[in-house]
Amino acid sequence: MKDYKRFRFRHKETIVTILVEREEYYRVAIKAILKARKQIENHISKDPFFLTALEPYDCNADGIVKRMCEAAKIAGVGPMASVAGAIAGYAVDKTIEAGAEFIVVDNGGDIAINSDRELTVGIFPTNLAFKIGGKICICTSSGKIGHSISFGYADAVTIFSKDCCIADAFATALANEIKENFKQKEIENTLEKFWVKAKNYVNGAIIVKDEYIGFIGNIPTIVEAEVD
Repeated sequence: MKDYKRFRFRHKETIVTILVEREEYYRVAIKAILKARKQIENHISKDPFFLTALEPYDCNADGIVKRMCEAAKIAGVGPMASVAGAIAGYAVDKTIEAGAEFIVVDNGGDIAINSDRELTVGIFPTNLAFKIGGKICICTSSGKIGHSISFGYADAVTIFSKDCCIADAFATALANEIKENFKQKEIENTLEKFWVKAKNYVNGAIIVKDEYIGFIGNIPTIVEAEVD
């Protein structure tokens, strides 16, 4: 297996871990993250409602902001629900354009991957992990951990998709549906309803709540792992 380098980067609210083969690709990823943030910040300065909206709405924008609004409309959430995934995905896309074959950007648990090797990716706070390869986005929302807004009670809702904006938006949307009294049957019913809406946009989904867990769609190979 080829070696990779690990970097940590923080800028305002964005705290990312980046895995790359060569440091030059780290610099490309950071440049992309800052550019994506600038686009979003500029739009918020002109349209403050974009920052606080909890439902979809039409925004007159291009680039990453447009993609966030489109994902929000599909998933039924506000556009900022996809911000972490959007930034991670944008950084990976720009690094691929620069020639990278291996790049992982973990933006607070919303992970964009392009990998020429098999990786093991864990979901916090569970002991679940997955064997991942190729290009994929893995976005997780929790009603119990983290600073992102969630109206649900899941320990973790994880979405797998080729589109990072979509993955993040749907993770938020599905997590919002998990009620405090949900057990296995309610989780499975919620996943089935979700799949009717989301199956054309995502690869698969997982819900973890207390001792209950549900899966739907095409889930990567699951392994047990200790998550730091």
